[in-house]
Order: sequence, then C-alpha cells, then structure tokens
Amino acid sequence: MKKSKISLGILCLGAAACDPLPPYPPPYQRADRRPDSARPGPYYEDQARNGYRNDRLNDGPYNQDEMPPREQPREPTPTRDQYPVAERTDNPNQVLSPYAPYNVIDVEGFRSGQLAKDPSNGKIFRVP
Repeated sequence: MKKSKISLGILCLGAAACDPLPPYPPPYQRADRRPDSARPGPYYEDQARNGYRNDRLNDGPYNQDEMPPREQPREPTPTRDQYPVAERTDNPNQVLSPYAPYNVIDVEGFRSGQLAKDPSNGKIFRVP
C-alpha cells in the first residue's frame, strides 16, 4: 500500500512536469492600440520642443569655432642617432657608460646596436 502511494506521487509529479510552459503575455498596448514602443519618447519630444535639429550633415562645412581642439603633438621620441654609444672595455660583456659617473655596465645578452639603460642615472645609451 505504501509503495503504491509513493509510485502514484511520482507518477503525478512526472505528469505535471510534462506540461508545456504558459505562453508569453502579449505586449502592453495602449487604448489607441499602438504599442508603447511605437511612439517617440520624452527625450525626442523635448529636443523637438527646444529647437534641436539633427541634420548636421546638411549644414555644410564646420566652422573653426565648432571644431574640437587638436591634441598638441608630443615630444618626438629620440631617433637612433640621438642616443650616445657606450665605449667598449677589455671584457666583451661590459661597457663604459657614456654618462657621468661613467660606470662599467654589464651588457651580457645585448647585441650590438641595442639600447641599454644605465642603472645609476636611468639614462639610455646604445651598446657598441
């Protein structure tokens, strides 16, 4: 008897799970039968009331006063010739910095012509 009640309960739950979901409700319509999305919002009505025009393409060229200010050009980055070249030392993995205090700098792993930075003053130089 107990098994039949349990199996009947499971059968009812299974049958209830097979029912399809109810359909989506229709979109809200106003009394004049137009959906709300068909009318312009208050934003556009306010613009029209305030004399806003969106026909800038037909106005002709921009005036200089209307143009946004241009960004000022940045300082040009130094070119290849603007970096000083370090001096070679007896050890091929070390160079003498071209900047004061003229430290000996380990440049192991750098190829000739690459840029390196003097750790004592942070200035950049080219490896010979």
